[in-house]
Amino acid sequence: MRILLISQYFAPEITAAPLRLRPLAAGLAARGHQVEVISELPSHPGGVVYPGFRAKPIQRRELDGCRVSYVWAWPARSKSAPSRHAANASYAESATEAGALARRQDVVLASSPPLSVGLVGTLLAHRHRVPWVFDVRDLWPQVAGELGKVRSSRALSVAAALERHLYRGAAAITTTTEPFREHVGRFTDPTKVTVIPNGTTREWMEVGEAEVDRVSVGLEPGRFVWTYAGNVGLSQGLEVAVDAAGLLGTDFQLLILGDGASRPELQQIAAGSPPGTVIFRDPLPPLEAARLMRASDALLVSLADKPALGKTVPVKLYDSAALGRPVVVAAPGEPKRISEESGAALTVPPGDAKALAGAIRGLRDDNGLGSRLALAARDFAAANLREDGVARMESALDAARRSRGARSG
Repeated sequence: MRILLISQYFAPEITAAPLRLRPLAAGLAARGHQVEVISELPSHPGGVVYPGFRAKPIQRRELDGCRVSYVWAWPARSKSAPSRHAANASYAESATEAGALARRQDVVLASSPPLSVGLVGTLLAHRHRVPWVFDVRDLWPQVAGELGKVRSSRALSVAAALERHLYRGAAAITTTTEPFREHVGRFTDPTKVTVIPNGTTREWMEVGEAEVDRVSVGLEPGRFVWTYAGNVGLSQGLEVAVDAAGLLGTDFQLLILGDGASRPELQQIAAGSPPGTVIFRDPLPPLEAARLMRASDALLVSLADKPALGKTVPVKLYDSAALGRPVVVAAPGEPKRISEESGAALTVPPGDAKALAGAIRGLRDDNGLGSRLALAARDFAAANLREDGVARMESALDAARRSRGARSG
């Protein structure tokens, strides 16, 4: 198949989208499919275009057997709504233009969020007269409304109408959890929805098998270091972790590895804690981040206590589990359920700083607990590899392609 993948975010950006989509794209290419990706010039999350991507409004490169076209989009240096809207709209325009000029495809795969990517998928499918598949990684606009990113009731209503229109128009839909499938199935034929869970990779599993010297990655040897790695935004609810770090005191250190809209506020909150109990570092390439996480004493997966967020399972849960360190999950819904059923992580209620501090202290004081959690986490990760989702994605794309052929016949 000739597959056109539309995703605003792709490698080398360090976000959840590339972590999910890059192994899928590479796996499809390894199976003999021709995969072309259209992504923004990498600038997320800092809003500055990465070095080496500055010269042209569109650049084409080969990555993992795929042809990637990086197109211009407004770099969102501010996390304000107007800045985000400008970034999304400019990418949609650039991606539509580039996709319209691309060679004929067999199927279009559009991965959201943002929701506007679905519109690009619709337009390009019409342009090439092929079906399109909608990959739904988050429930928008529900998340935006719950977190206050979009406050206008009219704007939320329009976005919800667009969401339903896209679900109905897609030949097939892929998503990451059963609650997502149930939500999507309320607005379209549920039989066309396939669940392809997030997972980890064999590379992360390999990092979890190696010992990493703490000093070599800049960690203090004398403290119990618990690390959060990923986006630092409203969805993560990390102010609770910072509060917990203040309760734990100077024998412990919370490392927040990443960037995002909430980082400046979190740094202000952390300024009131004892020195060194909370430190921040800028994002690292995935496998460098993995080594630092492996050298930590415990890992944190955190989500704000919002209904829509409780329906997702972050990539970082699977990646953290792969590293052979005890994981603490402070999240509602599916992450909590999966962690408890698998035994892969210690769970605490989201929003409860005292409970979180108690869990971290308990791991420091009970080496046996940490070892049992780490072993269970590795088993969980090994059973959930992102590479295993390639066959499911291939089937969904092929079914969409054949459905168009059947209608044409």
